[in-house]
This record gives sequence, C-alpha cells and structure tokens, in this order.
Amino acid sequence: MTGFFRQIVLLILLLVLGACSTPEGNLRKAEKPQQPVHERQVSAMQKKVTYFLEKKQYRQALETMTRRREPNLSPSGMEKEFVAAVNGLLETGEEAMARNEHLAAGQLFKLALATYPAEPSLRRKVKPSARRVKIYLDSCSAKLMDEGMQEYRRGELDPAIRTWKSILSFDPGHREALKAIETATVQKKSLQVLEE
Repeated sequence: MTGFFRQIVLLILLLVLGACSTPEGNLRKAEKPQQPVHERQVSAMQKKVTYFLEKKQYRQALETMTRRREPNLSPSGMEKEFVAAVNGLLETGEEAMARNEHLAAGQLFKLALATYPAEPSLRRKVKPSARRVKIYLDSCSAKLMDEGMQEYRRGELDPAIRTWKSILSFDPGHREALKAIETATVQKKSLQVLEE
C-alpha cells in the first residue's frame, strides 16, 4: 500500500509541476514589463538619497546624486531631492554660524555654492540665494580672521596660524589669511632663532 500512495503522490507532483511550466505560465513571466536599467539605477539612488535626507546627512545625499557628474546638476527625476539636500546644507550652515562655529559653517557654505543648482527653475527653490551664501562665506572668513588676530595679539602664534589655515579649507585664495600665516610663520621662526 505504501508503494501505491508514493506513486499517487509522485503523479500529483508531476501534474502540478507540469501545469507550472506550460506555455501559458511562461507567457505571464514574459509579459511582466522589465524596468529599464536607468530607472532601476535612479530608483536605487533615490532610496539611498531619501535615507540620507531623513538622517539630515545632506553632504552624503549630494555626493550620492552628483557622483561622476557635474556637481550642480541634479539627476533626472531627482530634482526635488537635490533641492532639499542643498537647502538642508544651507540651513545646517546657518545653524553652525549662529553657534559661532565659523569653520564648519564656512565648509558647508562652500559645498552649497559648489552644488548650487545650475538650472534656473531649481535655483529659485533654493533659499538663500547664491549671492547671500557668498556673503555668509565672507562673514565666516572675517570671524575666523578676527579670532586668529586675537590669538596672535596674545602671542599664541601656533593657534593663530591654525585658525587662519582653517579659512583656507573653504576659501583657499583668501589673501588676508595667506598674508597673516606668512607673517606669523616668519615671526615664529625668528623667535625660535632668538631662543637658541
């Protein structure tokens, strides 16, 4: 009897498997529209960018969107996320500036300017304007220059040089900082020679 039941079970299994592999079953699989590769890539990128935006990791969101591309052009279909990331970056920079964290604010503003949308329709959605961001950037430089001068006047040459060098991380051509670093470095070397 057990052999008979085994044969019936095998026969039922074969019938079920045969029904699954009929041409009709194969048609259903083939009829499913395949998502184009570009759309799958955007979709995967969108998930990653959305995650970064939810975590307020705006720099990472922008880096994900602009990898191997122009930094101020949003990927097709991701304009909303691009604007949200730039606005988030600017908001974070303004908050850092309000806390007198001028180095962090300057670096955020520099990145925001580098990624500021090129498309006019998107530029209008970013607040503040690029002109205003440049003013913020100059303000951060000025505050750090003042901080370095105060350290310099107290005779704290190494901290003053570090403060002025920090300006160069977001404004590499800042003439006043470059001149101040040069002056303080020469003075530091002169003092070392006198001490020897």
